[in-house]
Amino acid sequence: MNKPTLAAVGLYSLILVSLVVCYIVFRPRTEQSQLTPPAIQPTTEQSPTTAAWMKSLPDQTPLAELSIPGTHNSAALHEPIRSTAQCQTLSIEQQLEAGVRFLDLRCRHLNDEFHLYHGIVDQRLSFSNCLATMADFLKRNPSETIIVSLKEEGQSKDNTRSFAETFLTYAQAEHWHLTPEIPKLGKSRGKLVLLRRFGSELPLGIDATNWKSHQHHATDQLIIQDFYSPETPEAKWLEFIKSSADKSPGKLHLNFTSAYLKRSFGVPDIRGISDPINQRLLDYLKDQTPPKKGIIIIDFITPSIAAEIIRLNGQ
Repeated sequence: MNKPTLAAVGLYSLILVSLVVCYIVFRPRTEQSQLTPPAIQPTTEQSPTTAAWMKSLPDQTPLAELSIPGTHNSAALHEPIRSTAQCQTLSIEQQLEAGVRFLDLRCRHLNDEFHLYHGIVDQRLSFSNCLATMADFLKRNPSETIIVSLKEEGQSKDNTRSFAETFLTYAQAEHWHLTPEIPKLGKSRGKLVLLRRFGSELPLGIDATNWKSHQHHATDQLIIQDFYSPETPEAKWLEFIKSSADKSPGKLHLNFTSAYLKRSFGVPDIRGISDPINQRLLDYLKDQTPPKKGIIIIDFITPSIAAEIIRLNGQ
C-alpha cells in the first residue's frame, strides 16, 4: 500500500479541523446547568475559611497589596478536543468557595446580551447566570470582594448597542464597584470590582485596555505579565518568576501562569503548560513567605494552590 503523501495528510487535517469548527459554531446553545458537567476535581482540600478569607484583613488594606488567587478564562469548562479550550475544572461557584478572588471572564456580544466564550468555543453560560452566582456568593460572604476582568470575545452579532452600553444594563445592581481607582478592601467588600478590558467612552472601572502580551509591562495602575505562547514550559516559568520580582507599590500585579504550546497546524495545547507549571507553582508557593505576590492567574487551579496564595497574606 502506498504511504499517504504529506499533502494528503495536510488536507485530511484541514478537513478534520474544519469539521470541528463547524460543530462548535453551529450546534445549538445549551446552558451549563442543562449539561452533564465536566469532571470536577475533588474539593475536600478546601478549608471552611477560604470562602471568607478576607474577613480578618483590615478595611484599610489596599487590594494592590494582597496576594490573590485568580483564574484565567474562568468559565472555560468545555472544549471540542482535549487541551484546546478548557482552562478550569472548578465551576465559578467552586472557585469562589476555594478562595479565588480574581475572575477572567470573556464575553461574546450576541443579541444585546453577553455569553461566556473562549475564542470560538461557547462555554454554555450566560453572563446573567454567572453574575447571579457571584452576587449570591457575595451575599453569603459580605466580607469578600471579587475582581472581575471583563473582555469582549469573538465577533459580535445582532446587536443594537455597543459592548459598553450592554455592560451597563448588567451594572445597575448595587454590587458593582465602577470607579477608576484601585479601592481599599473596606470600600469593596461585598462588591465586584471591574477591571475593564473593553473600550468605553465613560470612565468605567479600572482601565486595562492598554494590554500588551508577550512582555512584562506596566501602566499607571497595573503590572501585567501575560506571556501566553512560550516555546516551552520553562520559558513560561521564567517569565512568571521575573515578573514576581517586581514589587512596585500601589499597582495591581497580574501575573499569569497560564499559556499554551503550539502543536501541529497551530492547534493549542493548554495542558502542555498547566500540567508541569501547576505542580512547580505549588512547590514554589510552599517555600514563600509574605509580603504580597500580587494576583496569580492560573489554569486548572486547585484548592491547594489557592490556599497557598491566601497564606501569603499572613493568614
